[in-house]
Amino acid sequence: MSYTKLPIGTANPGLIIILVDQSGSMSTAYTDGKSRSEFAASAVNRTIYNILLKCSAGATIKNRCHVGVIGYGANTRLVIAGWVSEIEALKQGQTTLHNQEPDGEGGIVQTEEILPTWVRPEAANGTPMAEAFDLASELVEAWTRDNPGNFPPIVINVTDGEPNDEPKARQAAQRLVSFSTNDGNTLLFAAHIGNPSDGEVILPANTKGLNNQCAQFLYDTTSIIPSTLLGAAESAFGKDQKLASGARGFVMNAAAQTLTKLLVFGSNPITAVRRD
Repeated sequence: MSYTKLPIGTANPGLIIILVDQSGSMSTAYTDGKSRSEFAASAVNRTIYNILLKCSAGATIKNRCHVGVIGYGANTRLVIAGWVSEIEALKQGQTTLHNQEPDGEGGIVQTEEILPTWVRPEAANGTPMAEAFDLASELVEAWTRDNPGNFPPIVINVTDGEPNDEPKARQAAQRLVSFSTNDGNTLLFAAHIGNPSDGEVILPANTKGLNNQCAQFLYDTTSIIPSTLLGAAESAFGKDQKLASGARGFVMNAAAQTLTKLLVFGSNPITAVRRD
């Protein structure tokens, strides 16, 4: 299987699903005065907004893809799902972000940004990751059945910890990536939000430096980056990021910028190419 059915467009739409960990540990402080749940929600909202922009032609939003977000914590549920043209109507207001930007003269200036909101920060209970994979599988199974000739679905899992039941979650992840189109199996990528001081691991091709059970689980269950997406990975993470053969779409102990880069890379087949 070649993963060559690019570019994505209205004639051959894509599917991107983002899984968002909303367990209690996501309330931990993360960056710029935000908790992990707050930053994750902002990063996912920005990704959805960028997809909308890339699918827009003037005032028209073209159905170049389906989008879904699944939250898992106190419960596991579909937060949003639908054609990209339907997603705009599902937003839950907007958020004003206060950012710090370089002023071009060596200083920093405060800026405000208005960002549409689809996902709100939540943090409660455990980490039912298996349930999230199972729900994603339902969507992916139906989509691949209806779109057998298209580029396969991409699922991005944003989490800060281990699943409640690792054996069950491992089986659920294996089932998820077993669904395929004629072009390849579903791609599962993962961003682990942790403490960068513990050592970031970015797109590894082996288990070196993965010294805990959570890291090993995420490495084992994420997909190898197809050769057709290596350029997108280099673009998102920077040319200095040397990717070895077999590199996986997985980052561990991700700092805020690294989490954002993983989401940019994961959504690249939809946001980077426009064909109608």
